[in-house]
Amino acid sequence: MPDRPVILAYADRTSVKTGESLGFAVSCLNLDSFDCDFVRLLGFDAGPEMPPFQPPVIPVPEAKRYPGSEKPIFAGSYVKVAGSHRFEDLASVTVCAYVMPTLIGGQPRCIISTLASGGLGGIALRLEADGCLAAILGGPNEPRIYRVVGPLPLWLWSFIALSYNHQRRQLHIFVQSLASGTHDDVGANWLTVDDVDPPERGDGGVLIAAGLDENGIPCHHFNGKIERPRILAAALSIDELTVLASRRPTDPLRWPCLADWNLLSEPASEMVRDESDFGHHGVCVNHPTRAVQGLLWESPTTDWRQAPEQYSAAHFHHDDIESPGWQEDLRLTVPTDWPSGCYAARLRGGDAEFFVPFFVRKSADAVGDVAFLAPTATYTAYVNMVTQQQRIEYGLGCLGCFYTPLDLLATELPGLGKSLYDAHDDGSGRWIGSLRRPVLNMQPGGWLWNFQIDLCLLGWLARAAPDHQVLTDEDLDREGLAALDGCRVLVTGSHPEYWSLTMLQALDGFLARGGRLMYLGGNGFGHTIDFHPQRNGLVELRRRRSKQGRVSAGDVHSSFTGRPCGAWAEHLGRPEQALVGVGYLAEAFDRGSYYRRLAASDDARARFIFAGVTEDVIGDFGIFGGAAGLEIDIANVELGTPRHALVVAASEQHGSSYARGPSGLSYFTGLWNDAPKDPIRADMTFFETPAGGAVFSVGSIAWGSSLPHADYVNNVAHISENVLGRFRDPAPFQMPRK
Repeated sequence: MPDRPVILAYADRTSVKTGESLGFAVSCLNLDSFDCDFVRLLGFDAGPEMPPFQPPVIPVPEAKRYPGSEKPIFAGSYVKVAGSHRFEDLASVTVCAYVMPTLIGGQPRCIISTLASGGLGGIALRLEADGCLAAILGGPNEPRIYRVVGPLPLWLWSFIALSYNHQRRQLHIFVQSLASGTHDDVGANWLTVDDVDPPERGDGGVLIAAGLDENGIPCHHFNGKIERPRILAAALSIDELTVLASRRPTDPLRWPCLADWNLLSEPASEMVRDESDFGHHGVCVNHPTRAVQGLLWESPTTDWRQAPEQYSAAHFHHDDIESPGWQEDLRLTVPTDWPSGCYAARLRGGDAEFFVPFFVRKSADAVGDVAFLAPTATYTAYVNMVTQQQRIEYGLGCLGCFYTPLDLLATELPGLGKSLYDAHDDGSGRWIGSLRRPVLNMQPGGWLWNFQIDLCLLGWLARAAPDHQVLTDEDLDREGLAALDGCRVLVTGSHPEYWSLTMLQALDGFLARGGRLMYLGGNGFGHTIDFHPQRNGLVELRRRRSKQGRVSAGDVHSSFTGRPCGAWAEHLGRPEQALVGVGYLAEAFDRGSYYRRLAASDDARARFIFAGVTEDVIGDFGIFGGAAGLEIDIANVELGTPRHALVVAASEQHGSSYARGPSGLSYFTGLWNDAPKDPIRADMTFFETPAGGAVFSVGSIAWGSSLPHADYVNNVAHISENVLGRFRDPAPFQMPRK
């Protein structure tokens, strides 16, 4: 826990229209109050070589001092079932489930619990700190614990059960490992205890994948998969438990059932449906991963919609978090005269400062001809990234060079949750990302990546097109092509990496009706995601293979929509070259380089791009030392670059730290002796579309970071303004004759 003043906060949504309101929840550590004002973000704190960071303050009544208090962070996913009198006094009962534990971590992990606070009533099944199964019976003074010797195997399925016979005062605890290969020993293990006092009466509530501490707060979160948790109104014998363990989870039961939870049902919703006759439906907290391979999964099945019986498990983690669930501290009604753009609640107290960014849209009748698409899906993927940053720093030999005191909170307060590039603590891939929590790396400072570079683009747009509009990925996903009505020029962010199918279809429609696209970034349009259909700021990103955590072969369809997941080019047949002319080639995070104009820059079709630009070398300046850097793209006709596209400039003299990506080219690093097949470069590309539109791509994440150089008076800004000016001109572009 940090001993310095810290402010953490989040908003209930990221995009808001003028006249609407949004709420903010704030937690103060070592502070009893905080000051709030609202600023427009048109750049970031990038040091003395860049324009000074002086965000304009927007006066509103909500800007004032507020009382502050520390609020707990409740991480960990579980299912909560509301209290029912049927669960208060269970008498003769069996509690059972199919489980695959994936991490114990030296503390108990609860699987199913009706225990009241402090364990003074009810029953539970849990794994102890050594991985052994235990039954917990609530007592009058403290819970009683009975355990089976021998830990459950990790990453393998087991059937577990607790059976208590009220009349005989007899308790059975039962474990059977389930076959996962042709040579497995699937013997059962059990403990029978006689003369056991019945559990004290519980409060009627049920938790799946968690228990309650003495204060009634969920704890002992389970790590792993749970399938078909059940509570039966009968005490099964060891022989009956053996029979039940041998049956499929989907087989009908021949014993009376109080609750039978199907963890697949409606996976995009919060609900977990009880398929007994009593309707004890549950609600998911902190969004466990659903529609995952279950006990019955068989290759080559990959679509949970086609074989639901093979996907009726959910994967729970103690480090899942959707939102801390804090009470709202203040609410802003956005004035109708605010220009569209990126704003932030700036919260300060003592030495602490925290920004909560949000994007303001104008009402539908005020949409202008230029729109900036804020890549909030990509922001969500990178929220509070730790592991990937450490890898980059290690590769550059500069550990700690990218971190700020706020970044360090990701390790000091692990409950905040990490990014979709950081595996869960059990080693599984992290698939569900949320912006409705404190975001440490969406600040106007720190590591210059994604959001910070996009603030440079917004600073440039505020000068070049003051009437531009801003919308987010989530807006485009929710509204489709209608979100772009009235728009002639769409400007991307620096790294629009993650796209839903709905977003891509909207972009296709925009270009098909003559829209113009300025792709001012790199490594974009690379991987599919899905936004949650109802909940704000929630993204699902499933990878088919990953360095960021364990991925199961069958888990390749989104639980939010059922659509197939993966890389758009490699798995889904949509290479980015076919959309924007260039696609991902390589990456490095040291010094950037520059572009050199090519012969095609003098082509009559492209002369407008360089009007008034006398230099052959473009962008040999900026925060990264050059406009071509970080992650870069090239044209490739074989992968879909239109044959009439013009590569008007290309970068050169990149360092040996650049590593080639998987875009159909061989992998290369400076540590290997083999020379690259082609020079590492970024291609600046232009082409016209059949409906009179056009696409301009710079092929570099670092492009936007060079825009503020010399107070936005430089050839990177000049070229960007030339393209924007021509793209705003309604005169149609003409496709070249073949």
